Amino acid sequence: MGRKSKKSGKLFIVSSIFLLLISIIFLLAYFYFDTEIHKTDKKNGTIIKLKEEKNVLLTSKKEELSKIEANITELDDLETKLFNTKKKYYGTIKELEDQIISGKNDKKIAYLTFDDGPYYNTYKVLDILDKYGVSATFFTTTINGENCYDKKDTNCLVLYKEYVKRGHTIANHTFTHAIWRGLYKSADSFIEAVINQENQVKKYADGYKTNIVRFPGGSSTAGKLKTSIIEKLREKGYGWVDWSAQDGDGGSLKSTEEAWNNLKSSINQDIEVILFHDYSSITTEILPEAIEYLDSKGYVMLPLFYESNVINK
Repeated sequence: MGRKSKKSGKLFIVSSIFLLLISIIFLLAYFYFDTEIHKTDKKNGTIIKLKEEKNVLLTSKKEELSKIEANITELDDLETKLFNTKKKYYGTIKELEDQIISGKNDKKIAYLTFDDGPYYNTYKVLDILDKYGVSATFFTTTINGENCYDKKDTNCLVLYKEYVKRGHTIANHTFTHAIWRGLYKSADSFIEAVINQENQVKKYADGYKTNIVRFPGGSSTAGKLKTSIIEKLREKGYGWVDWSAQDGDGGSLKSTEEAWNNLKSSINQDIEVILFHDYSSITTEILPEAIEYLDSKGYVMLPLFYESNVINK
């Protein structure tokens, strides 16, 4: 009996230990899998949350994209409307020109043109034109480089956008204006200077395309090259124009009185192309009076356009 009791006791202890180990193993396994399940649930929750955030972001971006596309469409429509408005505007001026030339209209036209800019002084010219509600034409060049010739610490290329913003025509006066330094070496050298200036205007005036040229010094300065230059200009879609009246500010002008006398004595046609230079302080000084004088003589002041009768094509 004693042996059996001892043996039974040992078996009981072994069984108890075995059951305890099994319980521990079970508990450990439970806690392990429970932890992994929680980790998985947490991971799945994170994934779901990230997917939700992704969907929200995608929806937001789609809305932004739709707005951008709508804006692009609106801008395209606006550009088309502006093109059609300008076409109609210039068409009306062309009709007026035709009537004046045929004697059916006693109105007169003055095309104010400014050469050799942009300059810092151009801002003053633009402000005067704004004050009188007059649109003009600016024959631009890059002879002076990036900064203003009359204010070296100021960038003048920003004026290209200013011309467009204020409703003026930008025309081409060649990139170099180098009359005695190679511009008129050949027809090709001249055309190259025209194309370089065209690209400069496009770059700084948001794609604005020039199609009117003024020969630096006037077309007679081209001499024997004039005919071949005109042919090449035609091929590039350019017309050209000289001038019929001026105040003489491109020469050795000494006073406002001299400028005023020059201008008045040169105005004698029903359609005038008037030459000014936007660097001239004398021109800037007489400009308000000149505009008032032209208005009193029945002239309407307008910007040049390619289809105009005064543009040689």
